[in-house]
Amino acid sequence: MTTDVFIQTILNGLTIGAIYALLALGLTLLFGIMDILFFAHGALYMFGAYSAYYLVVSFGVNYVLAAAVTLVGIGFLGAIIEKVLIRPVRSEVMAVFFVAISLNWFLENSGFALFGIKPKRIPPIFHGKVDILGASLTWERIAVVLISLAAVAALHLFLTRTRWGLGMRAFSEDPETAELQGISNDFVCTLGFFIGSGLAALAGLLVASLFIVTPTMGEHAVLTGILIIALGGLGSIPGALIAALILGFIESFGASVLGADYTWGPMFMFCVIFLIIRPTGIMGIERS
Repeated sequence: MTTDVFIQTILNGLTIGAIYALLALGLTLLFGIMDILFFAHGALYMFGAYSAYYLVVSFGVNYVLAAAVTLVGIGFLGAIIEKVLIRPVRSEVMAVFFVAISLNWFLENSGFALFGIKPKRIPPIFHGKVDILGASLTWERIAVVLISLAAVAALHLFLTRTRWGLGMRAFSEDPETAELQGISNDFVCTLGFFIGSGLAALAGLLVASLFIVTPTMGEHAVLTGILIIALGGLGSIPGALIAALILGFIESFGASVLGADYTWGPMFMFCVIFLIIRPTGIMGIERS
């Protein structure tokens, strides 16, 4: 592998890792707050991508406005899902699991019915490229990385500097004590789903300008997200960020060396070997 190809692979891995980070943060947030692996997360990611596509391409909406509408719209969809489908069975782990799996199948089939099977893609929003040591990075990919970093920073500030964010953290530590302090458990869960779903939508709309969009795109995404939160340490946001970058680089190098069709195997084997050596994940968080 030549130096320029190596650097190009690193840059591609950074872009993939940034998208995975957004996807995994939503899953990590829900798991950290409610101990839920929300398998329909990938379907919301897919709907976010299609929402952005149709708003920008079919209706000519400004990309920034389309992004805002998509984030809020998918966020509210997530909140409705929590209130109507998850809340009644929240205390039953297996019931939540089957509800989420069933919802994922329903939303994916709805995607085929609504959007068809033909792949779609948003035309590039940002044009031009930057040359870095012989490798090229488009402004489109730079924008994806910067937007992802901004979203991560915003989430960190929300969780550490706002009353609602601190309430969510308190709820994740001890729901009963948090409720005694006036923190509504139902509101915290709904807010968690709103934010988590919005992050999935953001990842989807960023992907829509880089790769093709299909109704099945959420399957790979949610499985990768689950790998990331397991590798990072269940419920650990910093761990999820580190794991997202690691898997992004593994996927990029795997595509360069083995081909794009063979990236899942190296990612999976790395996670298996790492978790055998360190079952608690990168950040070493143990669950009771």
